[in-house]
Amino acid sequence: MSMYSHLLGAALDIVRPPGDEDPTGAALARLLRCRADMSEDRTTGRDGDGTYAALVDNLNYDVALIELARHLGVECDASEFDQPDRARARLEGILSARAIRLDGIGE
Repeated sequence: MSMYSHLLGAALDIVRPPGDEDPTGAALARLLRCRADMSEDRTTGRDGDGTYAALVDNLNYDVALIELARHLGVECDASEFDQPDRARARLEGILSARAIRLDGIGE
């Protein structure tokens, strides 16, 4: 398991302990907020180049993505995020197939 998968697993436990879930609409709204944060220019962060801010944005988005997918009955967890881009694309594809399109929202 990659370091990112470990961080994501810890974030899932901290952000939303088991049994404490948002309604599906709230989970979608959170995902959209996190997606907007990812698209913002994060050129200044604690580390001076935005790397820390980008990591936090990615973790927040992936937590929200996993939560929404789980609400919809999709089995997924942090261990699938050894390659985050691939895992994100898979879950986003599943959401898209269920008429939840994330690209172009807010444009």
